[in-house]
Amino acid sequence: MIFLGCDVGGTKTLAVLSDEEGNILAVHKGRGANYQVVGKENAIKNLKEVIDVVLKKVGKDRKDIAFAFFGYAGADFEYEMKIVRDILERLGLERFDFDNDGRIALRSGSFDDKGIMVSCGTGSISYASDGKKVNRIGGLSFSLGERLGSHYIASLVTSAVMRAKDGRDEWTMLIEEVEKEIGPVETLLRYDYEGGDTTEVVKKVNQILFRCAENGDAVSLRIFQEIVTEVRKIVDAHVKVLNLTPPIRLILEGSFFKNAPSLLIKMIESAVGKDYKITIPEHDPVIGAVLFAIERSGIQVTEELYNRLVRNYLKEVKE
Repeated sequence: MIFLGCDVGGTKTLAVLSDEEGNILAVHKGRGANYQVVGKENAIKNLKEVIDVVLKKVGKDRKDIAFAFFGYAGADFEYEMKIVRDILERLGLERFDFDNDGRIALRSGSFDDKGIMVSCGTGSISYASDGKKVNRIGGLSFSLGERLGSHYIASLVTSAVMRAKDGRDEWTMLIEEVEKEIGPVETLLRYDYEGGDTTEVVKKVNQILFRCAENGDAVSLRIFQEIVTEVRKIVDAHVKVLNLTPPIRLILEGSFFKNAPSLLIKMIESAVGKDYKITIPEHDPVIGAVLFAIERSGIQVTEELYNRLVRNYLKEVKE
């Protein structure tokens, strides 16, 4: 049996083919297919292309796929779900399903689909499950309560730099380090007025935050504490509505956490306490889509199968 898992984003789509034993048959990274970014027709075109390429690698076609599962960025509300389902129905797949990409991030982090996942990538989202009930927090925007995400955190850094420069707040070593890398912080206003891709700027700013916090800068450490406090609030909110028993798996997902220094992770570990076991997956969330595809075919995912799938995936992508 062959299973297809896809992680669909705005800039890229990652597709993985697996069998029921957890062997990775093929992996392919193609163009983004989030309809909110590329449009509905391009989303269909790009998804068809990704599926065609990954199947061609193993000499199979769509009818050979026992089940396909998609983690889809932008699948948040009912009207969006209808659009995504319409897109997927036009791919020629016999059996498929989908959910928000945050949901597959939670699934990828645990063999039994139990625990809390907090993602801090470009934006942020959190899912948690006790094995019976699933709870979602966030994944929307700053104006609707988000206080994580690499762009938001970078804005805390640049705000601290500006306020320290003009005397409203205390001095911070972030001033010299940020302006050495990107120039006068005021020039970032051009992105507000002219638009443009801020990905690299955000990445640089957050790397500076990491270095300054490790060097004991008080302002940087306060930003770290804001991150820790928000993670703790998210965790506490999930625990109020789910029946989770210690040790509770806390999965930290997303590029920010995966690149963060051990100092921040230890601060989070201290804040949540001994009832939680923190894991930062080395593998990609697409594994969650593969696991859902296997389960939807009636196959139970054991810890052995989960570990084999993850191990084989990491071996495949590193070769």
